[in-house]
Amino acid sequence: MALKSMTGFGRAEENWETWSLKVEVKSLNHRFLEIIPRLPKRYQALEEKVRREIRERFARGRFEVLVQISGTPPQVAALNLNQDLAEEYLRALRYLKTLFHLPGEVEVTDLLRMREVFTHVETEEDLEKLWQEMGPVFERALEDLAEMRAREGAFLEEVLKEHLHKVETLVEEIERLKEPVFEAAKARLEERVKKLLQDQEVDPLRLHQEIVFLADKTDFTEELDRLKSHLAQFRKTLQEEGPVGRKLDFLLQEMFREINTLSNKAGSAEISHLAVEIKCTLEKMREQVQNIE
Repeated sequence: MALKSMTGFGRAEENWETWSLKVEVKSLNHRFLEIIPRLPKRYQALEEKVRREIRERFARGRFEVLVQISGTPPQVAALNLNQDLAEEYLRALRYLKTLFHLPGEVEVTDLLRMREVFTHVETEEDLEKLWQEMGPVFERALEDLAEMRAREGAFLEEVLKEHLHKVETLVEEIERLKEPVFEAAKARLEERVKKLLQDQEVDPLRLHQEIVFLADKTDFTEELDRLKSHLAQFRKTLQEEGPVGRKLDFLLQEMFREINTLSNKAGSAEISHLAVEIKCTLEKMREQVQNIE
């Protein structure tokens, strides 16, 4: 299964006789899953369903959903009359007319100005009809988005594999240099100790122990083995199913740690140069991994 990018864009549109509906979904990289729906009043009651659809399809990313209506869609919600409140308004208006000797009659238009008298009510059936309108368009936009994320993910996978191969090659070069570097460091330490103690009688056994102890400080075998293990795990993770972005990011952090320690222990200009190249490549990989779901 190929990697999936967190960056993508999807759009879908549907046209009817008197109106049209357009849905756009944009996703960006994010540590978690964040969903920001921007729905017109007609569809605001569907916000939770929109969130649920995205949660079922995607694991990470910042999603912005924009739904736009053009034209005049059909009426869905029922009109509710608050009769008791209307009667209260009528009595109050007639009382004011008499109290202040106002001309004219109380008319229906006066009640229409009272917003609480007439309200729109959306029933479960209405919500289902609304989803039948918006749902298919929204689904097509999500499919469009998912396809783009998959394409971007496939591209990122190839880039990461190229960088990974480069790091593996550099690590092989360090492994080739390990024994010569270790022996050279050991010889330098031995020569240094002899110079420091040239005017004193030295116990050969003690001298050997000191040299072995100092040489051990320059042995980076464990760091090299762990670095190779992390590289193998990284390559394996690229083929795993599901969201792997965080795992890849963690492995890269561990690689940085190991190559830093290795370079410090080696005390070799040649290995230090190789380590710098590795760290530069790992940094490029980390930038790419930030976009992986």
